[in-house]
Amino acid sequence: MLNSSCKCNFLVKQYCINMIKKLYLLALLFLVVIISCTKKTTKTTKLSDNEFIEFISDTNFRKTIFKIDSLTSVNNFSTHQTGLLYYEKGRVLGHLEKDIEAIVSLENALSFFNKENDQKFIAKTNMLLSVSNGFLSKKRKALEQITIALKIYREINDKKGEAKALNSLAHIEFQYGNFEKSIEFVKQASVIQLNLKDNDALAASYNNIGYVLEQAKLIDSASTYYKKAILLNKKNNRLNSDPQRNLGYIYASNKENEKSKLLYLEALKIEEQAGRLSLQKEIYDALLDISIKDKSFENSLLYVAKRDSISELFTKLENEEKIKLIENQYKLVSKQKELQQQKNNNDKNKIIFAILTGLLFFLGLFFLQRNKNSKLKLEREKLRLEQKMLRTQMNPHFVFNALTAIQNTLLDDDPLKSSTYLSRFAKLVRQNFEFVNKKFISLEEDLDALKNYIETQQLRFENKFDYKITVQDTVDTSFIQIPPMLLQPFIENAIEHGLKPKKAKGLLQIYISEKGEFTRFKILDDGVGYTKNTNFEDREHAIDVFIKRLKLRGFGEEKLFSIQPLENKLGTQVIILLKLI
Repeated sequence: MLNSSCKCNFLVKQYCINMIKKLYLLALLFLVVIISCTKKTTKTTKLSDNEFIEFISDTNFRKTIFKIDSLTSVNNFSTHQTGLLYYEKGRVLGHLEKDIEAIVSLENALSFFNKENDQKFIAKTNMLLSVSNGFLSKKRKALEQITIALKIYREINDKKGEAKALNSLAHIEFQYGNFEKSIEFVKQASVIQLNLKDNDALAASYNNIGYVLEQAKLIDSASTYYKKAILLNKKNNRLNSDPQRNLGYIYASNKENEKSKLLYLEALKIEEQAGRLSLQKEIYDALLDISIKDKSFENSLLYVAKRDSISELFTKLENEEKIKLIENQYKLVSKQKELQQQKNNNDKNKIIFAILTGLLFFLGLFFLQRNKNSKLKLEREKLRLEQKMLRTQMNPHFVFNALTAIQNTLLDDDPLKSSTYLSRFAKLVRQNFEFVNKKFISLEEDLDALKNYIETQQLRFENKFDYKITVQDTVDTSFIQIPPMLLQPFIENAIEHGLKPKKAKGLLQIYISEKGEFTRFKILDDGVGYTKNTNFEDREHAIDVFIKRLKLRGFGEEKLFSIQPLENKLGTQVIILLKLI
């Protein structure tokens, strides 16, 4: 039998041999990874622009963004391909209506394309920047960028690009109610498309002209262009039901229900063939409305059943897509953690190999540190989950109020008002879901959500109150980061408990300014004041949740918070100070 000293030497020798084997295997693994990455990079450098965009794109927009972020971290692409990565990310973010983030990515792309003087992609990038700035109501910037794109397309004699730029100019003018200019630009684009025999684009232009004419109340002319678009789409077997739906709406508005019904049924066949469930649901809603007006209750029941079936299928597919996305992201993150863990283990093994004499001490220190890191990680996760839980507590109040407003307009049989409500509600729900999953958002994003919420409430109470948001010139709303949905409960309280009970027209005011290292928010309303009522307990709960969120930030901001009635006891003032981080 071996004595204790021999046993110890034997175990140390075996451990060292095992460490050397592990180091050898890890070296082989890293070599394989490096070779595969090198091959992959070499392969991508030979791809054309279209092939490269196809390589980085996915049918799911969020997957595309995740993939692009992973690729940009590799930093093994040419200047042009790096520009394409940022370009495609900006394009996808625009589709997701994240225009602020889209602009940042597109400006990065533009810097790379400018380095190579790539006129084609400089023009394309300026066009996308123009679209995003247009949606953010930055008309001057949008016009400047689309004008640059149009000039480049004309210089390089790219007629298709020129037509697209003219259509974008038309869209911007349409957004600001300049219908004559909008029609002029679309007609210029249609002339180019007619000469190019680009019938798909020409059909889209005819549909756009029809829509602008419709908004300008030139119904007969609008109908003519819609019919032209329908004929072109049929001729080219193009699965686009926009002109049928637009013309169907005109007929429905003129109480020509039978013509409207035939057009919507034609549109339904197109969308069933294309497989676009959201548009199928929209068409069934229109058919249901027509059936109700015609008192065709049998058809009404059929359309309700069809619409509900489509809605269930759409929800199911959407949930499956979200689950699949989460699973893929989890696998990718797990793989990255596994590689990081392998790297950490390799570093530790090299240290152990280098200092054999300190083996026992090092192992003890390692296990102690790992245990400490695990505890810290658990604490951070607990804090993150608690913050997320506190943020989500406000969602039921928000959803209930919005749905109540929508229900009231439906009961009033006002489809235009209902459509406006539904559009605002959809945007609010999307913003709410996005914000819940973020620790911080920009002040600019938060103000956009607040404006949307306040204007929805204005519609709900039939403009019973006005509002004003004043931001000090020195405050950079795109730079300042704040916790999401932090101000919304106080805006809701001001409207529901202060301005709603007031008989006269009220005023809601929000002042944002700098105060040293803090951003100061002052919320004023001239409502009935801070008094006890049946909803007082709910209000106190919202304040309690808000204070907890401030405490979790750890800056002592809860001590600077105040809510009190105004001196005349008619109205309430809320003061919030957030530290700049």
